[in-house]
Amino acid sequence: MKTIGIIGAMNIEIELIKNKIIIEDERKYAGFIFYIGKYKGLNIILTSCGIGKVNAASCTQILIDRFNVTEIINTGIGGSLNKKVGLCDIVISENVTYHDVRQTQMKTYFPFKEFFTANKQLVEIAVKAYENMSPKEYNYHIGRIVTGETFVCEDELKEKIISRYNPYCVEMEGAAIGHVAEINEVPFIIIRSISDNADDNATLNYDEFEIIAANNSAMIILNMLDLISISEFR
Repeated sequence: MKTIGIIGAMNIEIELIKNKIIIEDERKYAGFIFYIGKYKGLNIILTSCGIGKVNAASCTQILIDRFNVTEIINTGIGGSLNKKVGLCDIVISENVTYHDVRQTQMKTYFPFKEFFTANKQLVEIAVKAYENMSPKEYNYHIGRIVTGETFVCEDELKEKIISRYNPYCVEMEGAAIGHVAEINEVPFIIIRSISDNADDNATLNYDEFEIIAANNSAMIILNMLDLISISEFR
């Protein structure tokens, strides 16, 4: 049976999911709290990893080593780096990479990859999960998500990242989660809903749309779990 690891960076990003699953136990490792539960027959390990790449990577490895998760879903919010991607839209990862690590370094040293590719089946499930939602008050996009150790809120930095990586959105954990998942051969997907435009007005947008975006992403995850549970027990 599948055991699905679900990671959010902040508590607000997992709160809606936490309220929907049946929590059977809690465990704490390395400061992270892991909620062990069930959702429509699926085994779920839900956790909040905190902000940043090191926290995200550490938490992901614990999910793999301690709980033997069969796939990893990362939910949360991000900043738009594409004119097509509006506030509260959903971005589904095609692949993820770091915007604050030189690409030559990633290619030259382990794991010898410029980016980490999301599982195609999970991407298909995410798209179907969106299509099953009603009403649809925002759009979805499939593309590259970039990660770095900074909250991008300056036009100049935003344009530099766009010119180098052509991404759809930016955040602070996804590539670390994808990195750890891929080297452990665990399928993963990163889902983000847009809280801001990663520009000079990002802080104002973030304060207004943070909770809405977090819940938008969580709803996609719950719809994905519905679809996975149907497939698992068919």
